[in-house]
Order: sequence, then C-alpha cells, then structure tokens
Amino acid sequence: MSTPVVQIPGLPAGFPFPFPFPPSTPTIGALVPSFGPASGGNLVLIVGSGLANASSVTFGGTPASILFQDPIGLLIIATAPAHAAGTVPVVVTNAGGTSAPAMYTYLAPAGPVVLSLIPTSGPTTGGTPFTIVGTNLTGASVTFNGVAATGVVVDPTGTIVTGVTPAGTAGNVPVVVTTPGGSATVAGGYTYV
Repeated sequence: MSTPVVQIPGLPAGFPFPFPFPPSTPTIGALVPSFGPASGGNLVLIVGSGLANASSVTFGGTPASILFQDPIGLLIIATAPAHAAGTVPVVVTNAGGTSAPAMYTYLAPAGPVVLSLIPTSGPTTGGTPFTIVGTNLTGASVTFNGVAATGVVVDPTGTIVTGVTPAGTAGNVPVVVTTPGGSATVAGGYTYV
C-alpha cells in the first residue's frame, strides 16, 4: 500500500522532501450495540477514527467477520463471534497499529420459564403426549423424575414444547425443563397413575 504524500502548492515536487502521512492508529469511540448474545451472530457498528483498511477486528481475541469498512475510516460493521458470557475487549488492527480496547458484553441465554404442563397426569406405562407452555424454551429437553421424555419438539417461538412421557412409577414426580440458559421445574410436577 502506498503512503499518501503531501505536496505543498507553489513548491517544486519533493521540496524539501515529501511529507508522508503515516497510517492512523485506529481509535474506537463506540460499539453499537455494546452487548449481544453469547451465541454471537449479531451485527455491531464500530464508530471511531482511523478505522480504514482494518486487517482485523477481534472480540475477546476471537476474530470477527468484517462486513463493511467506511473508506474514510469512521465506521466498521462486524459480526460478533460466539463467546462465553461476560465482558470482553474489542480491538481493531490496521497498518497504523491496534486500537485501545472498547468493551463488549456477551449475555448468557435467559433461563426457561414454565407456565403450564398439559396433562398433569397419565399412566405409568408412559406414552402420553404432553405440552409445556412457557418462555425461553428454545433448545429444551424435558425429564420426568430424571428420565428423558421422547419426541421433544420446541416451536420456533420458544414458547411451546411437545413430547411424549416416559414410563414411570405411580405417584407424583418432578418434571424439569432444561435449556442452554438453565433449568426450570414444573410446578406441581406430573402424577403417574
């Protein structure tokens, strides 16, 4: 990459010598947004100066995909990579150096909330279709007294889980819904009869 040269009007070329502009060290003024899911994949607008020709953007040391760079060096749009929950430094690197870090917070997935289980009882042989209604149920698995339910499916909104009860012994047992964000116990459990 060639270095820009300042030519002073009215003076001969190169007099007394060319004044090269060294590449600017990148400076991050803001991250918009400054937080996102631990799964990554969200777009982050990096606003600052000297951001032109960035060779890398990292979130907590993990490279991000650069989708757009403003040729003036004021903006970068990057896709945040996945990372464990917590606050990490974001840095931009170009030929002028590496920016001071700006902080970005990865949020842990929200835990499941269970509102209802239908039905609340069934035979000890299992095989009873059930529906659980709640929120944050994406990626859920369900156990009845520690035994996994079969055919578990979560709707795209993460609010309804369906499946089939496993066999169990007579009596009331705990029903637990587990997602990447944690676990929730169904109030009242399930009664095998």
